[in-house]
Amino acid sequence: MQYDSALERETSVVVERGLYLLRYVSAPASQPSPVAVIRPAPGVESQIAIVSAPGVFAGFLSGPGACAVLRVEQTASLLIKVSRQNFNATLDASFQIEPISSGERPNAQVTVSGAPEINSAFARNGFGHNNGFAREPLDAPNVTLLAHVARRGDIEVGAGSWLAGPESPGAIEGVEIRAPQRPGLRIETQALVLTRPARWSDWAAQGVFVGSRGRALALGGLRLRLVGEEADRFSLAVDALFLGSPIVSKRGRELEFISAAGADPLVGLRLAVVPERTSHVSGAVDAPRREPRVRVFRASTGG
Repeated sequence: MQYDSALERETSVVVERGLYLLRYVSAPASQPSPVAVIRPAPGVESQIAIVSAPGVFAGFLSGPGACAVLRVEQTASLLIKVSRQNFNATLDASFQIEPISSGERPNAQVTVSGAPEINSAFARNGFGHNNGFAREPLDAPNVTLLAHVARRGDIEVGAGSWLAGPESPGAIEGVEIRAPQRPGLRIETQALVLTRPARWSDWAAQGVFVGSRGRALALGGLRLRLVGEEADRFSLAVDALFLGSPIVSKRGRELEFISAAGADPLVGLRLAVVPERTSHVSGAVDAPRREPRVRVFRASTGG
């Protein structure tokens, strides 16, 4: 079902029993992004609970990168309404629903009428889902991320948590990765500092700060790699957000992030080290796990 008017559009989405993450993925960059509000359809308010970030009205999505958690007690309809920021702005927007847990059926599909199916880098990386963390037998290091953010100073966050990011973007001027000493596994970092011309720093060991503090020189790129004899047992799972661009998610032992224009500042970062799925004990291989099937909802094909 889809409701349309000059200033807003509302679509209903059927979701089954389970726990989900709903993300506002993208909107056309050439126009102001529409805002969105999600709510249970009339009559099923008791079946769907919506949890938003602290300080945010429940169900309100301000733009790409915003998200909410859905707790669905029984199969029910969810309404997603997008509204133009002005009369000439777009109503086009994409949303993604990812199962975190679906009760009796861990791999249940999310049904979104008429939408294409894609694989989610967010789900593959293990953020918001058990696959990257608790179910793995390997002992991943407890990594923390320290960064200097313009006008905020030094900020430290734990593994899998946003540093700045979609809800609170800020130009990141330098980073330091901290982790317990582990001889067989280390994380090294290079930073692209937006000087004139921009230049990459040398590779730095974990515990070493790369970039600048208090010089108003943001980072325009970041390289990370795992080194050591245990490096092939783990992967980096990283999300990066550059000003004016969608979130980029990557997983691997050596990653590079750079803005599309090569000059836009890094305004959000989150990182974790996750075990690889192949076991190195007696040559055994873990049974393959089916990833959650994820569908993307587009609020409009025109308008």
